[in-house]
Amino acid sequence: MTFIYHKREKAEISPYFNLAFSQENLRREQQRSGLLAAVFGAGLGIAVLINVFISQSTLLQPAQYELMRDVFIFLSFMAVYELNLWNMLRIWLRKGFSMPQIAKFLNATFEISAITLLLYVLSDKFDHPILVMLSPFATLYYFFIILSTVRLNFWISLYTGLIAGLEFFLLSLYLLEEPTTAHDSVSLYLSVPLAYLTKSCILLLCGVCAGYVSRQIQKSVQSSIERSEMQNQLITFFGQQVSPEIAELIIKEKGMLKSQHMKVSVLFLDIRNFTKFADKHTADEVVAYQNSFFKIIVEMVNRHGGIVNQFLGDGCMISFGAPIPLENPAQNAVKAGLEILAEIKKAVLENRIIPTSVGIGVHVGDAVIGNIGTDTRQQFSITGNVVILAARIEQLNKEYGTNMLISQDVINELADYPVPTEQLGIVDVKGMEAGVELYKLS
Repeated sequence: MTFIYHKREKAEISPYFNLAFSQENLRREQQRSGLLAAVFGAGLGIAVLINVFISQSTLLQPAQYELMRDVFIFLSFMAVYELNLWNMLRIWLRKGFSMPQIAKFLNATFEISAITLLLYVLSDKFDHPILVMLSPFATLYYFFIILSTVRLNFWISLYTGLIAGLEFFLLSLYLLEEPTTAHDSVSLYLSVPLAYLTKSCILLLCGVCAGYVSRQIQKSVQSSIERSEMQNQLITFFGQQVSPEIAELIIKEKGMLKSQHMKVSVLFLDIRNFTKFADKHTADEVVAYQNSFFKIIVEMVNRHGGIVNQFLGDGCMISFGAPIPLENPAQNAVKAGLEILAEIKKAVLENRIIPTSVGIGVHVGDAVIGNIGTDTRQQFSITGNVVILAARIEQLNKEYGTNMLISQDVINELADYPVPTEQLGIVDVKGMEAGVELYKLS
């Protein structure tokens, strides 16, 4: 039996994820450098206080003075180094740069080696040089191992623990004294490498643990970025079918937009003689015209807080005040309608679209908004007489030879009348028992 091996392809990582993760990585690297600079700065302050206290109580021996001097130099140098690194990373972050992985390995090597060098220099100040490996200064290795977790890379954390353990053990071997016949606990720490080998292994294990934690943080950050990217893509793709505002609200509400009553203004728009145009032109020409035309509509509607609920081929339905409420939906709808007419005229003069005539009808009132449909397919909908009446008013433009008609209810909501405004009187509307007072705006 023959088995065919198929190489598993790695999932393609989007440019957005790469950029976002790189910036997050650099931001954490900057935070790490800032924290280390603060730690060394605080250590320098504590060392100064200790030095002042000791100086007042006793006279420092030459070896003690030299020890304190070397510690001051080390803490000052590391504080300045980490502060400069923090500032450089801040500039990189602002300019959108990324930090190469090799630079992190080199930085880890430098920081760990600086501690090893400090221990070597301080060893001369002890009666038994090997005792410096048991001093508090040796615990500085753990700071860098712990903070390597924020670098979001398992191998850098492991490398930090490995190089810390290796340098600690090699320096311990160098400083160990010759074995003696004494078998007390002190002589064991002075001449037997087992304790230092054990501590080196602990440093390495700390690096492994830090790497594990780093990996988990990395997965958490990656998952967060991917969820954010997925939501942005969902809003983008879904927003191509419905308004991005509706898409974002539906996602926020986990697909469940509960039905509710809202005051909305509905605007219907119809392109005159579109059917004749479509019959005489190719599908590509028709789509190109629609895209150019509806681009104008969407820009004007967005400017006034409206939402294009449906593209109807030769027109569209637009709502103001739902599902995102507005202070005065009618005012926004009227302003949007007038600007649409003006922008279409301008686009025709600039040859951006062919000569186009439209009809607009606007009404305002109470509507029920929410999702309608089945468990498998739902659609955001606005229902009520306000929708039906707005559509009927738009159709009356053909009868009156107008471009924009609005109802009395809309007029009642306006702070001031648009100029010019012509009252047409009460008009019978198909499907409505009572007549509607209409006004011509264009």
